[in-house]
Amino acid sequence: MIRHARLGLLATTILATPAMAEDAYDLGTLVISGGLTPVEAREYGRAASVLTGEEIEESGAQYVADVLRALPGVAVSRTGGFGGRTQVRLRGHESNHTLVLIDGVEVAAPDVGEYDFGGLLAADIARIEVIRGPQSALYGSNAIGGVISITTKRPTEAGISGEVGFEVGSDGTYEGRVAVRQRSDRGEISFSAARRETGGFDISGTPGGEDDGDLNRTYNLTGRFFVNDRLTLGGTFRHTDRVSDTDGFAFGAPNSAGLVVDDASNAELQESFGSLFAELEAFGGRLQNRLDLSFAHIDRQGRNGAGVQDQDNTGTRAKLSYKGTVALDSGDVDSADHTLTFAAEWEYLTYKGNQAFFGPGELVKRTREQAALVVEYQGSLGNGFDLQGSLRHDFNDRFEDFTTYAVGASYTLPNGATRVHASYGTGVQNPTLIEQFGFFANFRGNPALEPEQSKGWDIGIEQQFLGGRGVVDVTYFDDELTDEITSVFDPATGISTPVNQVGRSDRKGVEVSADLAVTDRFDVGLSYTWLDASNPDGTVEVRRPEHEALLQLGYRMPNDRTRINLDLRHVAGNHDSDFTSPAFGARTVRLSDYTLVNLRLSHDITDSTRLTAGIHNLTDARYEELDGYATQGRTVFFGATSRF
Repeated sequence: MIRHARLGLLATTILATPAMAEDAYDLGTLVISGGLTPVEAREYGRAASVLTGEEIEESGAQYVADVLRALPGVAVSRTGGFGGRTQVRLRGHESNHTLVLIDGVEVAAPDVGEYDFGGLLAADIARIEVIRGPQSALYGSNAIGGVISITTKRPTEAGISGEVGFEVGSDGTYEGRVAVRQRSDRGEISFSAARRETGGFDISGTPGGEDDGDLNRTYNLTGRFFVNDRLTLGGTFRHTDRVSDTDGFAFGAPNSAGLVVDDASNAELQESFGSLFAELEAFGGRLQNRLDLSFAHIDRQGRNGAGVQDQDNTGTRAKLSYKGTVALDSGDVDSADHTLTFAAEWEYLTYKGNQAFFGPGELVKRTREQAALVVEYQGSLGNGFDLQGSLRHDFNDRFEDFTTYAVGASYTLPNGATRVHASYGTGVQNPTLIEQFGFFANFRGNPALEPEQSKGWDIGIEQQFLGGRGVVDVTYFDDELTDEITSVFDPATGISTPVNQVGRSDRKGVEVSADLAVTDRFDVGLSYTWLDASNPDGTVEVRRPEHEALLQLGYRMPNDRTRINLDLRHVAGNHDSDFTSPAFGARTVRLSDYTLVNLRLSHDITDSTRLTAGIHNLTDARYEELDGYATQGRTVFFGATSRF
């Protein structure tokens, strides 16, 4: 089961740990992405969730997007089957308001400003951090809803280690994966490769329709080398190659059943991300320096229902950043109660079409350059009170320069079991390159767009009970977004154009998470989100459920090698845009509420070999995440993993 290792809970493990847990890489109480330097969880003022590799494995999810569904404040929508475009929204914000990092590298597509989670496999993921609320004061544009930071697996012991695994399942699904890692006194290196293929199902829901499958090949390489006691060099490289069957979309169909059309459409995607870094300690550890150079290169191709290519484009990102952290009250940063960090970064984005399908404008390379200066303070003030504050100024070549700020505070009561955390922050979101320049025959860019701006606050109480066997965290948040960008459709021309909405978009809600070790074998987890997100005209924001609840039950059998997990997820109050005629997206439609049940079993044959099996959508529920797109019925899977 997914246990929300938030904040103070990270310091106390209250649930049983399977024999194969990677304890050596558990980063304990640190929230790595909570600041320019890691923050102790019990001292962190912002709302955050941390999932370990053990918890990800227990979930039985094959994709990271499905792991994220278990967290409060997170909404996931997928266009049909695996491999389909998958968007993740935090606290009612748009998907391009969520900054996504993999091993510290920003992975959003430069043209649309968001990361498609449809191809992110979960097998090689060691840690996921979700920081909710405006984070522009640390990370700039694309972070006004929050940050999702993902870390891949590293070696956990000296020498050579690794793992091999496979999985087979319904709809002609199979996955094979291998990882090899080495660790020594001079450094470490990790390589993993995975291939997952599924025959899929017909996402149009047409009786007798063609199945829509997906092929995913992912490779990941990370390493670091200790030049000496003060200098470390390292880097990362990640490549994903995907081919996904899709179906056509009939904008203006007479009814919802006709929106998604069974045909032979497909999409291909090649993503490459990487970085080089250097870390240097100076003045006996009182000053820590880090220099990063990272890149992204994303190619997309697509074919329509007739098999004719209608998409071919490339987006790139180059980013250079420096940060230096100084201990204010100690001889070294690691033992300091007060630190100050200075950072500077430069980023260059490009996007262009490789063929002129809809006009010569596609062949024009669009570019954007931006830079920033950041300062952050982290301090433990004593008596259980801790404070974080950050200030950032962004220099934009296409838009007005912006200054954003944020503050977070945490206070642990003398009883040691109650903690109050609160934060406030401002954010800015630049229009995407597509919104600014267009490129599509039916989508016209708007160079006059203004950046979106936000401000938000939250306050929460975390309470441990039953001697630390249980913990509950309740957080209330309130965000305000101005100049929200939306698209307006002109039925006379058939063209959509992005515009800034006049007025304020409100997002408020409650996030609840709780965990309880009922016995040393039986544990219970709960996650719940209530969200009220509206446009300036008062209409509901789409693809953000009003209510989403997850109940997780876990039982470890007396043999100490077999574990059973049962998850029940309920979604209510979800809306989507009504793209049928005559609405053409100008109004919304409420989707049916639904409940999904997943069952998973794992058994450790030895301390290094595990068998897994499960059933997804146990009751074969029929539901929709997006209007018109069918979803997968009951499926079963079986797998095995062996580590060495």
